[in-house]
Amino acid sequence: MRDAAVDGSVREVMHEQARTSGLVIAVAALLAFPAWSGFDVLLEPALAVRFLVVRLAALVPIAVLVWLLWRRPIGRHRPELLSVGILVVIQAAVVWMIPQVQNVEPYVLGLSIALYGSGCLLAAHPRWTAGLVLATWAALGVAVLFAPAAVSLPTLAIAGFYLATATLVALVAHVRRYGLAVRELEARLRLEREQRRTGVLLARLQRLSQEDPLTGLANRRRWDAELDAACAEARRGGTSVAVVLLDLDHFKQVNDRHGHAGGDGALTQVAGLLAERVRGDDVVARLGGDELAVLLPDTDLGRAVELAERLRCEAGVLQPPGFARGELTLSLGVAAAAGEHAYPMDLMSQADGQLYRAKITRNAVGAPGGVPSPRAETVGRALPHPLG
Repeated sequence: MRDAAVDGSVREVMHEQARTSGLVIAVAALLAFPAWSGFDVLLEPALAVRFLVVRLAALVPIAVLVWLLWRRPIGRHRPELLSVGILVVIQAAVVWMIPQVQNVEPYVLGLSIALYGSGCLLAAHPRWTAGLVLATWAALGVAVLFAPAAVSLPTLAIAGFYLATATLVALVAHVRRYGLAVRELEARLRLEREQRRTGVLLARLQRLSQEDPLTGLANRRRWDAELDAACAEARRGGTSVAVVLLDLDHFKQVNDRHGHAGGDGALTQVAGLLAERVRGDDVVARLGGDELAVLLPDTDLGRAVELAERLRCEAGVLQPPGFARGELTLSLGVAAAAGEHAYPMDLMSQADGQLYRAKITRNAVGAPGGVPSPRAETVGRALPHPLG
């Protein structure tokens, strides 16, 4: 079954290759065709000057076609037509010469070179070489019929043999080369497309491997990596880093009362709240069960406590379907470290200890130097991020 996208890409690439190969043929024609005057001098000295004029005159349409091929839009859209047009100009000039010469065979060989150029160099569909072949045979036939003097049968036989050989070689070479080029290009394009698909899948797998499927937050694996990196940066730069750990209060009772779907809904809403309130460089993660965490690089203890208190207040006004107002509360533990004291295990241990203190009273923020206590106040609107 053909792939339309691949077919379209193949056509585009083949057009560009046809343009490139056409330019190669054009340069060769511009250089070689006038240089063949040397053969005129050796074989037909009486006609050499006249033939040189014709060869030079043929360079004008060839140069125009080269300019169109190189600089104009038609060169990108119809490169095959222009490339074959260059060869047609050469064939027309040579065919004009043939009835006038005594040595026909070398000039017929000149016709053959153009066919070889099309069949072996032009990156286009073989029909273009077939068209050039038909045009060459037709022009030669007309030239022989209207020649001032009759062309001998042996000369016609030799000329026909040379041109038939060139026709066969050019057509077979072009068909074979074109088929191989198209198959190779299709295989490469399909491989590139599969590589892109694989890249997308790998990126998705990488994201899923670091993402909690329920909340969309970072999972424990990513949390550990981000915490290690943030602490290492704090030690290098002498900056501070803070961690906020939090639990949903009485989460077992929430599940018992509202079912696991209700518990999942509560977790999801709290996760959304946290994700909305942090900065771009902060990391929010679900460490397991109802335990969530916020990593705050370049943040001191005071600002982390302020954020934790705002999160506690805003969580109090969340009301998932089936929940009573104020039923959903959080307990949070905050810890911070700076410079050479910033190590992941110590920071997590301190934050976990503060979370344990906060859970004694529930709906509270535990932090070093403070005494957590239940809070009754909440806010009914979104509060700005305390970190800017």
